[in-house]
Amino acid sequence: MAGPAIDQEWLAELCRAGDRIIWDAYRFALGEPGVPWPRLVLPMKGKECRVGEQEARMALVAALLADREASSWALAAEAPTRLSYRFAGRASGPRAQRALIDLALYRGDADAPALAIEFTSGGRSGKSEHDDSIRRDIAKVLAEQPPVLWFHVVRDATGSALEGLLRALDAAISLLSNPYKLAGYLAPGKAPEPRAKAIAFHLCIVNPGLTASLHRVLDYVPGRPDDAFFSLAPAETGAGPAGNGPAVGGRAGAGRYVGGRADANETVAAAIDLAERQGWLVHRPR
Repeated sequence: MAGPAIDQEWLAELCRAGDRIIWDAYRFALGEPGVPWPRLVLPMKGKECRVGEQEARMALVAALLADREASSWALAAEAPTRLSYRFAGRASGPRAQRALIDLALYRGDADAPALAIEFTSGGRSGKSEHDDSIRRDIAKVLAEQPPVLWFHVVRDATGSALEGLLRALDAAISLLSNPYKLAGYLAPGKAPEPRAKAIAFHLCIVNPGLTASLHRVLDYVPGRPDDAFFSLAPAETGAGPAGNGPAVGGRAGAGRYVGGRADANETVAAAIDLAERQGWLVHRPR
């Protein structure tokens, strides 16, 4: 039985608090002047600091624990899914096993998550829409019952990488909205029983000289993918759909960084501005 609906405004603000923790940690790691001691330390990976799925999870947990409105929530890391999946080498028919929810939030029922959170990272380049790692996670998102937050970190982004990521997400949801295709990821003989749910997509962008995030909620209905949700095709008007609220702050920081990232940041800023006009909530540092 479905639990109480998730307050999507609260969830968007929680994501923005997670953004700020990640961005402050990144600025601290870069040695920018005047940055206070961070809540999160980014470990070094070679000559660069690591900003990925684990850091995103730690940042969101820190934001959740600091939120007075979240006192009724309990949380679990890597909670087993309800269904079993066969993700690797599906053509050879491996033994199915239960997958893991990166972070599950519970409210009132310790046996059924009220919100499932998936943390992913990386951009997608080129025009390819096939990304099996995204498809596996989307299969889990659609087949399981709880509403979902998809929190994705994109480091050193370009405009084409953002557009490629959105294309890969769109292709995965469009494909797996077909129950027959979705069943291919489940244990043999198990028919999926997806239900309508809210799936909040949050993209946290971490570039030298540019940090911003995009947030939008997909009202998912099984078998009826929204073909326009992930599209960044130019719009005729500058206004996004009603009810998405105002953006936070000013322009996405294009031109603040002078050097090798300047051109890439300009393409990212242009993609962010276009996404904002098409209904995505944009969060920028003040």
